[in-house]
Amino acid sequence: MRELRVIGETVSGEAVAEAVREGLLACPKTLPPWLFYDEQGSALFEKITALPEYYPTRMERELLHRHAREIAAGRDELRPLSVVELGAGSAQKTALLLRALDAEGCGISYLPMDISATALREAEEQLGRDFPQLRLRPVLTDFTCERPMLPIDAEDQRMLLWLGSSAGNFEMEDAVRILRDASTEMREGDFLLLGLDGAPEANGRETDKQISDLLRAYDDAAGVTAAFNRNLLKRMGRELGAEFCVDQFEHEARWNSRTSCVEMHLVSTMAQSVFVRELERWFHFQAGESIHTENSRKFARDEARALVRAAGFSPVKSWHDANGWYGLFLGQRV
Repeated sequence: MRELRVIGETVSGEAVAEAVREGLLACPKTLPPWLFYDEQGSALFEKITALPEYYPTRMERELLHRHAREIAAGRDELRPLSVVELGAGSAQKTALLLRALDAEGCGISYLPMDISATALREAEEQLGRDFPQLRLRPVLTDFTCERPMLPIDAEDQRMLLWLGSSAGNFEMEDAVRILRDASTEMREGDFLLLGLDGAPEANGRETDKQISDLLRAYDDAAGVTAAFNRNLLKRMGRELGAEFCVDQFEHEARWNSRTSCVEMHLVSTMAQSVFVRELERWFHFQAGESIHTENSRKFARDEARALVRAAGFSPVKSWHDANGWYGLFLGQRV
């Protein structure tokens, strides 16, 4: 197994400590979602993607399976292609697209970028078996912090992927900044492919998705998402000596109609104080007070196309499941 290429910011103990200090002193309390993805959190997220309630991964995989050849049809078959994926995770869905992109045998480089070394190792192992000719260049980095300088050959055509509706974890202006930073070196003819979860039915939008469908996706019957959320408390215990009683915090998914977001919270069931040894301080919680741990924005189709344009690409085409719940949006640099 090759050594992971590290570019820019990664998750140090100091970064975790500072994020926790800042987040638990904020009002309301909040933690950044990148804290989810230590080894245990990454494994729990992979379980979430297989849950019957969690439709985004299933629908996105089906769309990629059905339309990968059409997505790949726009590439210049005479040039090598570098595929850069933000937040690639284990890249299981991406293999469907890589197979279609490499159908002509013109050479593919794949640069999966993620903050989780565990996920990148899994992607490298699986893709190495499935695509022995693939030029695989995993990049361990926090791409949300700064513009990544990527090892891409100058003559390569490029395709930037941001799948899994991960763009919805950010405010719109931050999602635009991340896409612009990641696509700075992209040229005319290069592509962007976004996977975005659709907004529920409201104001004439073209879907029968209900808020109850969304909330089930983030609060499954088996409690896997709850365990994923509570793993934040366990991680603070492992790495910072935080003395959380995990059972005294409930997982809660909420719909915010103003921001079109599903919010995840950890809600204190009682008034309590928690000591964090590495920070040498107490943090106090009122009964019912929450730590806001994640946003997952849901996009109307015009909002999705606006994101493609704001990132510097011209919308080319989009593909949706039969009920219009989830979409892939392709843009091209012009």
